[in-house]
Amino acid sequence: MKTYVKVYFSTEGPLSVEIAEKVKKETGLSFIRGEKDIVFKWETEAEGIEMVKKLYHAFEGSKAYLSFYTEEEVAPPVHSLVQMPPASRKKGEDIEMNPTRE
Repeated sequence: MKTYVKVYFSTEGPLSVEIAEKVKKETGLSFIRGEKDIVFKWETEAEGIEMVKKLYHAFEGSKAYLSFYTEEEVAPPVHSLVQMPPASRKKGEDIEMNPTRE
C-alpha cells in the first residue's frame, strides 16, 4: 500500500522548514515535490498504523493539518514489444538513417 500525506501549515506554528526537519528526524520521511507532501509505502496494517502514529507525533504542536490518502500499489501494465524484422539490404549496402521521401 502507498499512503500520501498533504500538509497544511499554519502561520501560527513553527516554520515549515523546522517542521520538515523534525519529521525527517522522527520518521525518516522527507517532503517531496508535487501535489502531496509526503509519501510512504507499507506492507501490513501494523506498519501503516505505526508510521501514521510517528507522523502525528512529529507534527504535534505544529498547528499543521494533515490529510491522508491511501491506495493499493498496482503494478504498471506490461506492454509487449513488437520486434521489427531486420531491414532487407544487399551485402555491403549502407543503411540510410534519415531517408528523405520524394
